Amino acid sequence: MWELILILFVVAYLTRWTASGWLARGGGSQQLEAQHTAELARLREEVDTLTAQVVRMQDEQSFMMRLLTDGSRGDAAALPAAEEDPDVPTDEPEKG
Repeated sequence: MWELILILFVVAYLTRWTASGWLARGGGSQQLEAQHTAELARLREEVDTLTAQVVRMQDEQSFMMRLLTDGSRGDAAALPAAEEDPDVPTDEPEKG
């Protein structure tokens, strides 16, 4: 939630900064300087990175919530039984 607010704040700041630059130069008829263009490109990449991290965190949160809700129903639903898994070692020798 806070990450989304942060992203919106950064986008609003960039929009305001860009609009004020265009208005100061005569309504946007002039091109941005190369330094400003590079800075905008870098900031866009940062916003994209933050967006990807927010999406990843939302996925992790939903996964954890699913684990927590499934765990409250009992461990039998989440874990397979030991006799169903042939890779689990047992203390009993094989009867043959």
